[in-house]
Amino acid sequence: MNKISTLLLYLLGLFSLINCSKDNDANPADEIQWKKQISSTSAVFLGVSFTDEAKGYAVGTLGTIKVTTNGGVAWSNQTSGTGKFLRDIYFSDATTGTIVGESGLILRSTDGTSWVPQTSGTSEHLVHVHFANNSIGLATGQGGVILTTTDGGTTWTSQSSGTTVELPGVFLLTTTTAIAVGFGGTVLRTTNGGANWTSVAVAGLSSDLRSVHFSGNTGVAVSIGGKIIRTTDAGLSWTIVSSGTTSDLYTVHFVDSNLIYAAGTGEIIVSSDAGATWSAAKTDFFGGDLYGLALKGTKGWAVGQNGLILHSEMN
Repeated sequence: MNKISTLLLYLLGLFSLINCSKDNDANPADEIQWKKQISSTSAVFLGVSFTDEAKGYAVGTLGTIKVTTNGGVAWSNQTSGTGKFLRDIYFSDATTGTIVGESGLILRSTDGTSWVPQTSGTSEHLVHVHFANNSIGLATGQGGVILTTTDGGTTWTSQSSGTTVELPGVFLLTTTTAIAVGFGGTVLRTTNGGANWTSVAVAGLSSDLRSVHFSGNTGVAVSIGGKIIRTTDAGLSWTIVSSGTTSDLYTVHFVDSNLIYAAGTGEIIVSSDAGATWSAAKTDFFGGDLYGLALKGTKGWAVGQNGLILHSEMN
């Protein structure tokens, strides 16, 4: 073997060694954390709910309901019986779910398969729904509407919110304590199941709040323009925290008492300290908006425009 051949072999070996070293030293934080799944629809997804790490539902425009039983590897159609926009979905156990939507629409399932209309008593568009258990729930929407049920939706009763702004987010901390958020920096709080709602002022906030979520007494609400507010006293007081983005944020969800994800226009952000600080999560490139988040165990899903679904393995 001549000197040139020997030199080439040496250089090839050195190059291979360097590459191996780079692979071994790769930082997991640099890996893509949220990857696209195939939904086989161009409908806009507006809400998503998972009952465990395998089974979940996504709802959206034109009465679309998609269901998966394998964590989103495949999504199939479910019949909603309507062509109206379905704005949100929430499952309180493995088979009991509620969907809210356009023109006061409410659908209820007790088997996870068939959906039965319920009487809401309103023609306002309902935007969000949350349950403390299978019986006690709240639905909020446009025109300041707040509806409550204590019997699983057999009857829904209108409550006085004291506002006419849209309320796109609501969360029940207990069966009687809840927070609703809305446009113009609106934050409402009740401690008696909604018999009375009190406005909570947030200094320096005027942007439209779109979503709120809690773990214990710690809560986070997100808004248009990337604004985030945070509470540690069950919503009695709130402070603005830096999100690190000016993108519109439409949805937020706790994984546990410390880990939180928020999503919106072209971006997912993450906090590992209960919402005190935030950074950008690594995602496949996507355009448009994400409107819903579901997080179960070590897995997460974000849904949005044009049938977009992103999936994360958070372990």
